[in-house]
Amino acid sequence: MKSLPQSFLGQKVSMDGRTRNYVVRYEEHIGKNKTHVLLFEQDTPVIFAVMSSEGNFLDSFYLSGKTNQASTNALERYKEITERKKKHRMTQDDLRDALKTEPDAKMKNENIMKHLIDEHLEDIKHQYPSRLLMLQKTEGKHEDSLIMLALREALHMANARKSFTFLTAHRFDSSVPELGYIIDQYPDVLQDICDYYMEYNEVKIVRRLLLNTAESVPLDQKDIVESLLTLAGRMDHIHYSNLLKNVLSILFKRVKQTAGATPKAWLNDTVSDRQIRHSIAAVLKSKKIG
Repeated sequence: MKSLPQSFLGQKVSMDGRTRNYVVRYEEHIGKNKTHVLLFEQDTPVIFAVMSSEGNFLDSFYLSGKTNQASTNALERYKEITERKKKHRMTQDDLRDALKTEPDAKMKNENIMKHLIDEHLEDIKHQYPSRLLMLQKTEGKHEDSLIMLALREALHMANARKSFTFLTAHRFDSSVPELGYIIDQYPDVLQDICDYYMEYNEVKIVRRLLLNTAESVPLDQKDIVESLLTLAGRMDHIHYSNLLKNVLSILFKRVKQTAGATPKAWLNDTVSDRQIRHSIAAVLKSKKIG
């Protein structure tokens, strides 16, 4: 089974067997198989490299002795990102604070959450390599740090397709299921996300995404409800799971609480695809739902 492509942000690299380490602080994925990176010594870009998806160096050179169009583009884009980051008004103390949980953070900057959310949103919009996610990846100890709390907020506000691309580029795949809570605004993205992760057999991510979608999708949006049920049934067929049962259970509870109709009547009005109706009937016949 294939492994998910890598993100090299934050990785330390030793070149030519030297003891001096460099850190990848900029990367740009070029297609599926190549990534352009800048390796830094402290705050200075020193080396440009082309990496394979497996993490091998395809090309590299010191910027002091050579440039090409790709390295020039990378340096210009990094400079643009750096200039934009200055607008967010976060000090190094703020960034260290952002690694802490909300109860433990000093919060000396009363606007730190707004600044973090704004930076996430800008990075998602422009598909920038994220210094915040790199910091979380290399130094973070808490899944509920301010950085991660702000990321969740930003994901509920940003374009879901751009968020998906952004998260996979940084290999923050565990955050992708958050998109289920807004997927009704981007219905075509649900299928694409599921197809992507099923190619890599990342079942847990797909499962959580579909369950989150079931918890939040408007019950009168027939197309996306039918797509949700179809994808859950497909997962059951491939992995012999009970995801369709769990999705139906969530939906039925919501129908009973809010829709003013019985689950059976709601299903008859919502689902028209014969194949998924057959799958649902089999689940309802064999197992108690809701």
